[in-house]
Amino acid sequence: MKSWLLCLTAGALALGQVFGQTGANAATTPHDRLGEAWWKARLEQKEAQARTQHDTVFIGDSITHNWDNVAPDLQKQYFGDVLNLGFSGDKTQEVLWRIARIDWKTVAPKRIMLMIGTNNSGHGAGERPENTFEGIKAIIRALRAACPDATITLLKIFPRGADDQDPRRRLNDAINARLPELADGTHVRLRDVSPFYLLPDGKTLNKALLPDLLHPNKEGHRIWAAVIAPEFMDRLGK
Repeated sequence: MKSWLLCLTAGALALGQVFGQTGANAATTPHDRLGEAWWKARLEQKEAQARTQHDTVFIGDSITHNWDNVAPDLQKQYFGDVLNLGFSGDKTQEVLWRIARIDWKTVAPKRIMLMIGTNNSGHGAGERPENTFEGIKAIIRALRAACPDATITLLKIFPRGADDQDPRRRLNDAINARLPELADGTHVRLRDVSPFYLLPDGKTLNKALLPDLLHPNKEGHRIWAAVIAPEFMDRLGK
């Protein structure tokens, strides 16, 4: 009986591993949050804005969303007119659902800045890094197909937690380690702002810039813009 139970348990574990590596990956399965009133309202607002052309598009979660709330003046100063498709709390699966609804021929962006994945690692989601990576890969694939003339700047996920021992930071670091696989240097460029948010030891988060250990404050946004904007805007043409 005991050996039979051991075999059954081993078989279930093996099945779970196989299942987790195939269609069960939530990070690659488009998902909406229409049941949340604020999310639905922002979706309607942003989809209305997407009915006109925008050279510059941001895509992401609350860290990107906060350009609209924390630093709208800096967003305009450094990036001009932006269609900001950042939604607080979104994971890769919500981004996949949202971008499938956009008429990208109308938006016709020249440049897209993408950062996503920290919510797959946090908020109890605890996605395996390889699952989140596949979600980001699916987003890149969808954007390349929809916007072949746009250059995508893929940002490494910003550091979170007090230091490099934070379990969510470590999950994000594992995702970031694989992101170079998605960059070709021409159509998709990988960039990293993270070092600017750390103290000189390269491990401890600078709370003067990310006071809640996750979201940049206004000065954190200014640093982000100063690091990214010169190449993001000038090399691709204003």
